[in-house]
Amino acid sequence: MTTLTPPTPPDDLLALRAEIDRIDALLAELLGARFRATAQVGRLKARFALDAVDPVREAQQAQRYDALAAEHGLSPAFTQRLFRCIIDEVVANHRDMRQGDPTAP
Repeated sequence: MTTLTPPTPPDDLLALRAEIDRIDALLAELLGARFRATAQVGRLKARFALDAVDPVREAQQAQRYDALAAEHGLSPAFTQRLFRCIIDEVVANHRDMRQGDPTAP
């Protein structure tokens, strides 16, 4: 049986992959910072018995996300889906906090 060895990627490709890996690490760091900030918001909302969802704020943010997408050359639809996923996780965390879930962030 012959074992095929994959070709060695060119240096340019390896450099680009390393750059992507650095960017991914930054994204994870930024998401961590965002979730730490939203956890503080969740604690305040729980303390003052505020709803986990703020439709006015979400509508304002949706417009802001479209502007950010345009500014950075991203698809507005993709940007909306990405932030919807993040917001859904934040809302779930806030609801858990309000219900006194000790594992909530």
